[in-house]
Amino acid sequence: MMRQKVKEGGKRGISINMLVFILGILICASLLTYIIPAGQFDVNPETKALIPGTYHAVEQTPVNLWNALRNIFTGMTNSAKVMSIVIFMGGALKVIISTGAVEEFLNWAIYKLQKKGIAVIVPLMVILFSVLSAYGGNDSFFAFTVIGVAVAAKMGLDPIAGMAMTYFATSVGFAGALKGRTLVAQGIAEVPLYSGAGWRTVWLFVITGLAVAYALWYCFRVKKNPARSFMDNTDWIVGGPQGDIKKELFNPMSLLVIVITAGSFILNAVMGVLKGWTYPEQVAVLLIASTVCGLLYRKSPTEIAESFAKGCQSMGFVAFIIGLGGAIALTMTQGNILHTMVNAVAAPLMHVNKGFGTIAMFWFNWLFNFFIISGSGQAAVVMPVLNPIADALNIHRQVAVSAFVYGDAYTNMLFPTSASLLGALAIAGVPLKNWVKFVFPFLIILSVLTSVFLYYLTAAGWTGM
Repeated sequence: MMRQKVKEGGKRGISINMLVFILGILICASLLTYIIPAGQFDVNPETKALIPGTYHAVEQTPVNLWNALRNIFTGMTNSAKVMSIVIFMGGALKVIISTGAVEEFLNWAIYKLQKKGIAVIVPLMVILFSVLSAYGGNDSFFAFTVIGVAVAAKMGLDPIAGMAMTYFATSVGFAGALKGRTLVAQGIAEVPLYSGAGWRTVWLFVITGLAVAYALWYCFRVKKNPARSFMDNTDWIVGGPQGDIKKELFNPMSLLVIVITAGSFILNAVMGVLKGWTYPEQVAVLLIASTVCGLLYRKSPTEIAESFAKGCQSMGFVAFIIGLGGAIALTMTQGNILHTMVNAVAAPLMHVNKGFGTIAMFWFNWLFNFFIISGSGQAAVVMPVLNPIADALNIHRQVAVSAFVYGDAYTNMLFPTSASLLGALAIAGVPLKNWVKFVFPFLIILSVLTSVFLYYLTAAGWTGM
């Protein structure tokens, strides 16, 4: 299940096949129905939430392996809405990305900024990559590392500084994204899509500000004394990776595409709160936005349709993983062990402030992200467990979604199971151990502050509406 995989540039990283791993969890769930004592909480007939303090033992109902495998299809049908929005969003974003507008705008901005000083270019690049990653980025953003390294070299900085301005910034922005795994988690938690966007956007600005401050600190440190670089040497001064920054003329259409993309997410979030928009309206908005973006770049209807189809295809496996996660939850429910596991986790936390329960969920996801680096895949596996834990602790599921979202996102820039991280390291020529020296202190600071933020949301009774 776990194996060594050689990456570009001779780097080695741990690769875990997600399908094998999650199928293994399904098999384990089947076996556990024979071992773990069966039990249930009483359920609120209106909200379907667990009623705290009502856990009681019930008759053992083990689920054999054959029935667990049969649950895969049922899990997929039960997850149809979430799977559909994931596939559709994959198609819509592919149309937008295929225009090249985001890359065009970034290339123009970096070309214009490259001669500015550290105090100007570092904050602007971090903010730019963070915000664009949050509203319009995808996994291929790590490729901009080559440009970041080139800009850093021009300013007399090391490759880690180049990664800080690009890959590091996109990872921070990913944490605040309203799309992707956030929507999957909300769908599984049965809270309105895009709800909670206000506070998540505020936190995006906060963590982006922290990233700016941290990147500036490091860049000024290296500029003042190159020997203090976390590269452990100064070979990068003469032999570091170089890259040409192509001259790019400003195209107003590229900015318009970015505005339309971000605007579609904001519109869905606002109208979801004001008018109760759900899946049908949100899908329609994304379809219109992506089509308009394609037409602005003079793509024919056929080209737009082909890009949309490719995007849908790319999310097919992710959709299957979501259905497989539903099968795991269904197997544990049929075996009456899910509530037993929830009670085992929740019981010790019943006697402390429930804010600590939210923090525990966050750190669980922080660590579990090592095994399932895909945000949507992780949501499919962990949210069916976090939902009843949140119910048992009387924590709103919207807060549980945030605990998942941040726990899933942060360690993408740390764990070697992330293909994007290994790709960025390969491009920059930075060993993993040297990158950890840079990123780990920031992650601890960020995670501690996020724990405080989640505690506040819990204490305030935040519902996202």
